[in-house]
Amino acid sequence: MVHHSSRRTIQVTFLSLCVFFQNLSSLSAQQPNDGNSSTPSSATTASVNQTSSVFSTGTVSTNPVTSVTLNTNSKAASQTSSVATAATSALTTTSVTSSTSSSSAKGSGGPGGTSTPSATVAPTVISSTRKTIPDIVTNLSISNKTTSSVSLNWNLSNGISYKIQWTDGYSNRSNTSNTCYTVTGLTPGVNYTFSVTAVAADGTEGAPTSISAFTFPDIVTNLSTSDKTTSSVSLKWNLSNGISSYYKIQWTDGSYSNSTNSSNISNTSYTVTGLTPGVNYTFSVTAVAADGTEGAPTSISAFTNPYVVANLSVSNKMNSSLSVYWNLSNGNSSYYKIMWSDGSYSKVNTTSNTCYTVTGLTPGVNYTFSVTAVAADGTEGAPTSISAFTKPNVISSLTVSGRSISYVSLKWNSSNENSSYYKIQWTDGSYSNNTNSSNISNTSYTVTGLTPGVNYTFSVTAVAADGTEGAPTSISRFTIPDIVTNLSTSDKNTSSVSLKWNLSNGISSYYKIQWTDGSYSNSTNSSNTSNTSYTVTGLTPGVNYTFSVTAVAADGTEGATTSISAFTNPDVVTSLTASDINISSVFLNWNLSNGISSYYKIQWTDGIYSNSRNISNTSYTVTGLTPGVNYTFSVTAVAADGTEGAPTSISAFTKPEVIRNLILTENQTTLLNINWTEPVGNSSFFNVHWSNDISKVSSNATTKDTLFNITGLTPGVKYNLCVSAVAADNVTEGQPVCFKAYTKPEVIRNLTLTENQTTLLNINWTEPVGNSSFFNVHWSNDISKVSSNATTKDTFFNITGLTPGVKYNLCVSAVAADNVTEGQPVCFKAYTKPEVIRNLTLTENQTTLLNINWTEPVGNSSFFNVHWSNDISKVSSNATTKDTFFNITGLTPGVKYNLCVSAVAADNVTEGQPVCFKAYTKPEVIRNLTLTENQTTLLNINWTEPVGNSSFFNVHWSNDISKVSSNATTKDTFFNITGLTPGVKYNLCVSAVAADNVTEGQPVCFKAYTKPEVIRNLTLTENQTTLLNINWTEPVGNSSFFNVHWSNDISKVSSNATTKDTFFNITGLTPGVKYNLCVSAVAADNVTEGQPVCFKAYTKPEVIRNLTLTEKQTTSLNINWTEPVANSSFFNVHWSNDTSKVSSNATTKDTFFNITGLTPGVKYNMQVSALAADNVTEGRSVGLSAYTKPDVIRNIRASEITISSVFLNWSEPEGILSFFRVHCSTDLNSVISNYSTNARFFNITGLIPGKRYIFLVSAFAADNSTEGQSVDLSSYTKPDIIKNLRSLEITSSSVILNWTNPEGEKLFFRVRWTNGSGMLNKTTIAASANITDLTPGFNYSFQVSAVAADNETEGKSVDLSLCTNASPVHDYDCQGPNHTALLNLTWTTPLGSNQGFNITLNGATQNSVQSCANVCNSNIQGLQYSKNYNLSIVTLGCGQSGILNLMCKTGFTHPPVPPSFNITVIKDSHEGDTDRKVTIKFVSSILNSSNGPIEAYGVLLSTDTDNNSLSFLTKNYSDWREDETTPYLTVLKINELTRSSENIEIEIGDTSRINGTSYINSPLDAQKKYKAALVIFTYLHITGGLVDISYSFFSITPFVTLLDPVSKPPQILWLILPITILVIIIVIILIFLINKRRSKKTETEIPVNVLR
Repeated sequence: MVHHSSRRTIQVTFLSLCVFFQNLSSLSAQQPNDGNSSTPSSATTASVNQTSSVFSTGTVSTNPVTSVTLNTNSKAASQTSSVATAATSALTTTSVTSSTSSSSAKGSGGPGGTSTPSATVAPTVISSTRKTIPDIVTNLSISNKTTSSVSLNWNLSNGISYKIQWTDGYSNRSNTSNTCYTVTGLTPGVNYTFSVTAVAADGTEGAPTSISAFTFPDIVTNLSTSDKTTSSVSLKWNLSNGISSYYKIQWTDGSYSNSTNSSNISNTSYTVTGLTPGVNYTFSVTAVAADGTEGAPTSISAFTNPYVVANLSVSNKMNSSLSVYWNLSNGNSSYYKIMWSDGSYSKVNTTSNTCYTVTGLTPGVNYTFSVTAVAADGTEGAPTSISAFTKPNVISSLTVSGRSISYVSLKWNSSNENSSYYKIQWTDGSYSNNTNSSNISNTSYTVTGLTPGVNYTFSVTAVAADGTEGAPTSISRFTIPDIVTNLSTSDKNTSSVSLKWNLSNGISSYYKIQWTDGSYSNSTNSSNTSNTSYTVTGLTPGVNYTFSVTAVAADGTEGATTSISAFTNPDVVTSLTASDINISSVFLNWNLSNGISSYYKIQWTDGIYSNSRNISNTSYTVTGLTPGVNYTFSVTAVAADGTEGAPTSISAFTKPEVIRNLILTENQTTLLNINWTEPVGNSSFFNVHWSNDISKVSSNATTKDTLFNITGLTPGVKYNLCVSAVAADNVTEGQPVCFKAYTKPEVIRNLTLTENQTTLLNINWTEPVGNSSFFNVHWSNDISKVSSNATTKDTFFNITGLTPGVKYNLCVSAVAADNVTEGQPVCFKAYTKPEVIRNLTLTENQTTLLNINWTEPVGNSSFFNVHWSNDISKVSSNATTKDTFFNITGLTPGVKYNLCVSAVAADNVTEGQPVCFKAYTKPEVIRNLTLTENQTTLLNINWTEPVGNSSFFNVHWSNDISKVSSNATTKDTFFNITGLTPGVKYNLCVSAVAADNVTEGQPVCFKAYTKPEVIRNLTLTENQTTLLNINWTEPVGNSSFFNVHWSNDISKVSSNATTKDTFFNITGLTPGVKYNLCVSAVAADNVTEGQPVCFKAYTKPEVIRNLTLTEKQTTSLNINWTEPVANSSFFNVHWSNDTSKVSSNATTKDTFFNITGLTPGVKYNMQVSALAADNVTEGRSVGLSAYTKPDVIRNIRASEITISSVFLNWSEPEGILSFFRVHCSTDLNSVISNYSTNARFFNITGLIPGKRYIFLVSAFAADNSTEGQSVDLSSYTKPDIIKNLRSLEITSSSVILNWTNPEGEKLFFRVRWTNGSGMLNKTTIAASANITDLTPGFNYSFQVSAVAADNETEGKSVDLSLCTNASPVHDYDCQGPNHTALLNLTWTTPLGSNQGFNITLNGATQNSVQSCANVCNSNIQGLQYSKNYNLSIVTLGCGQSGILNLMCKTGFTHPPVPPSFNITVIKDSHEGDTDRKVTIKFVSSILNSSNGPIEAYGVLLSTDTDNNSLSFLTKNYSDWREDETTPYLTVLKINELTRSSENIEIEIGDTSRINGTSYINSPLDAQKKYKAALVIFTYLHITGGLVDISYSFFSITPFVTLLDPVSKPPQILWLILPITILVIIIVIILIFLINKRRSKKTETEIPVNVLR
């Protein structure tokens, strides 16, 4: 046992070593995978863990737990697997572990990773020698199937690999190490069994796990349809690959009914039945495996055949068109195919409606029409056919080629090659209700026998060979009316003439009256009247008119003209005026505003005497009149023939004579008095008129006196005064007498003396109230007694040449413009001034004293006035003296005094011109002389003025070096001594000098030094934010050192430094601040400092901070920044763009700036730097780039709008842009979509019809973020088209339309229709509309469209052409004229339009009448007399016809004469040769009523002739007695026969009188032979007791022998004569009694008829 165990141990150890080296070799042999990495693509780990068995002595106990893990991703895995398999085959239980590094075990050795392989072999303990069978795989499932593959999945078992087997009767296999596998290459629709078996490393297989599945059947191919019917479709297909158990057929009709049906079959063909005609079906065929697995379906669409149309009918037949109507009783169709053929030519069209009007047909041809329903794919149903003829074509160019009063000639053209002949009909309308016709084969015809002036309607109808009539062409023409007769005039006046005339033949509609005034105005006027008289008005008076009257038919056809001439009466003259009236003549003027005259008769009278004249002018001057007399003038227009018009009168006074001796009796300042002598002749009063040229106001007054006082005038004004005499009519005024006069001026005011001189006095005054022309000045003195005058227009005057010191009397008065009228003078007194003194001189001057002397003036003076003053104290003093000298004391030293001496006149007031001069007192010495300033070449000294005054100062200076002295004068108390040498000591002296430049005070002296010179060329060599460097040149001369001083205005701190250099570096300054810099040279004494040289300099500002863009617009950019540290005065903003290469600058004190005037959409580079207050010193700049907003687009519009799209276009904005963005939304708060485009247009699609959209379009800059202002446009898409437009109801005046709402939105519908003259419309919210007030029989084109909510955007309209029903006839007349067995129909054309009329008799069409104007006529012939007929007038139209049903009776005519008849005498009696009477009988069939019912009958008796004459009916028994050769009417009876089989008996000779007539049934003469004829009446008319043969309708039978003469009796008979007489008397008595009794029962009177 030990040996066996050791051997096994050795074997296991050896095996382990083999496995170890095998793994080690395989791992070291691994290479990079596909060259992608130097490491294996995956790590392989094979671990076999074994729990060793516990060995007992002498036994082997095996309790193995084996775990094998294989990760196979590379060649190493397969090598490890083979090692593991070998090991497994060698031992029953093996525990082997082969592993990579820990990182590889974790999957880090994937792509891109690295791993170092390592292997660890654990000791192996063998516990058993049996093979381990792999477990059965679990959860075997199918994850995916196709027609040729099945994918399998399962769970991992303890096998190393898997064997997959599948079979469909044939077995196949494959191996895989994965837990999934896709089996390919399978047959479609086959049931496969798949088994998966785990296989151990040594090939040991576990138990298989199986699953079955069908592959998907293959898709069927070659699916096609055939044998389509209205309710079925046959399908065929192939299955080219694989098998299937059956096929699933599905079909659906889509949106027609939204239903889906299916069926399963095993064949490859199927007929689907029960389908709806004309519907598009989608058929799908799917192969299905036995387990129900379905393949992919194959589909095909096909339409069933549409159903055959039904109720195919034809209506509205015309010569080139007709309408076809039909229904589709079942199913659906997309449209209909209409085909029509005339046997040699065919044409096809389509329509979606169930009606169609075929046009372009040939007139009179038989067409066959077939209608086929067609599905949307073109599938056609069975056709339905119908045949119909078109009407023959209407003739053309029907014209009247000639006419007269009794005929009309017609011509026309044939427009139809198929017509056989032409039917010509004419009627005179209501004139006689007669219609006549004729048939001819020519294209011309002359209708004769017409009545003048009657409107005849002629219709010509082309008739085909079969009698089919085309539409008639009608033309109406009037025959020419006859000429009027007996034209005469009456009742003439100035403007009218009355005419009368007759029309002897025919009719006329009216009469045309024309009149002309010949050469007067060469005008012709006309008027129309329906009467035979007319008053022509509006004529010109006095003109000879020719009047013509013409009968005119209703269409304007004129007959021949009858003319007559007559003059109108002249008119009254107008506008008679009297003008240019003077004392002996009057000028008359007048107009003849209407008409003409030959001359005028002028008459005038003053009430006592009368005169007259005849003139041809319209004006006349009547002379030789008496002044002031009232005359009456009359003017009468007289025609050339002496006819006078009415006179026109006017009254007028002659003018009075002029007044005499007009004079001015008084004038004052406001008053003028005038006087005059009365004129020769008479006058009633006087008119006084005055005015002036200044105020332009005129005044009037009247007076009966010969004097007048005019008051209230303006002083000094010239007045125009006129006086005229006025006649008694208070109007007629004589010639005025005028003159001019001035009022006196007022006294002047405020006379004052404005100036007096020695020989001159100036005076001034104010103008007087009122006017004046100039002033008179007067002066005189009491000494010389001489007075002088002068005039002036001024209000001042200088009087010269006077004597000095003399008193003068001065007077001033105003003078009017006439240079004569003078106002009251104003006076005053004044002295001239004395003369000036002479030789005024200064005799002595001291500091406080001046002595003066003079000579007396020329002339006289009373004393002298001495006056002195100075300019300093402004104090003046006066003193008087009679001496010629004066001593002035108490004066101020050094002051200039003004000394004046003047002579004063004796009035102690008037003072002569003073004589003045100036004199100075001596000045005092100056005080406080000091040095106020010393400069390099200048010394400034100052002092205090001396006590008193001085004029100027004398300055003296000199130095000890050059020994040169200098002098200067100054008026100031200081002096700048210039031109000195710097640093030199000078001796300075100052003394005061009076204003006379001569008087000088005592000098005051002292010593002083000059300052050193200033430095030169001080400059700034450098400036920084905290540093300023300066440099300069040494001053001329000497200096010890330099003093540098700096300060700024902000901190108010100043600093100093000294240096011996000519430069200095100033540090520690504040940025951006202005510094004041000064440098001065200092002399060696360290005290005297030269003038400093100063300048200002700024330190540079710091850079700005936080430069940002705060706002951008199209043409502006707003930037903001923070001020720099420290100070700056303002900021420099610089901007430029790369497009225009133009840069701009601006400055601002703000920390923000709005850059404007920019180009939209452009990128701008902006830089901002701080500037110091000097506008020069600039800090470092900070930059920023930004785009301006693109400008707003322009002219946005929707150029094209459809139901689902809006095409926008716009104009590019100003500036630059990169692209456009288009927003689409339904409101401003929501965006449906955004679009970008580089074009200036964009089409937005996919919109909802009829909906409002808001479109926003904006431009973007090149940075793709800067967006310009958007422009919005609101637009509605067009509403969708409506559907299924149809008519629900049609009447003669309305149509109800209905339709289906369109897709999308809409607000309302607009319905339009045409009425021939324009387009009408209405709107409706509902999908229906009732269109009313339509014209009957009119073909309307209706358009219905949907309108969006903006009330403007309108969708595409759907058209429907419909005809309203024709209107039936309402106004008609039906006449059955006598003589002819026909009916004449006349009717008024009903409202609306029509295509003519059909006249039907008992339901059958008799006549067709084409459309006629106003009144239509038709006659129906071939009828029976006196019979009622049921007629219909059918108004034809393009729609349903209008029908009027009526009953009408034909007339009657003469009754027919029987071809033979017998009269039987059934009783004959007589007495002697007279009083014979007989009773006759004849059969009632003689009374034939075929020409109308027999109204009466009578018996004509003749004893002489066999001939018949109509005049016999007007003869009675009395006529026969006068002339026995004349037949007469003896019996006349009303026909009371009720049965035609009755016999009629008539008694002749019973002496009865026919009631109401002159006929007597007198006894016959027994000795005469009588013949009788029957008279049969269908109408009896009695006039004057006799038959009116003109109006009665009757026939007379031929005469037949009635009685022969009675033979005379023999003489014996006379014997029994008395007896016979007695018997007769008795019989007569009896008969009388019997007849009297009968007469009470019946009367056989003949009624007297009137003509119908």
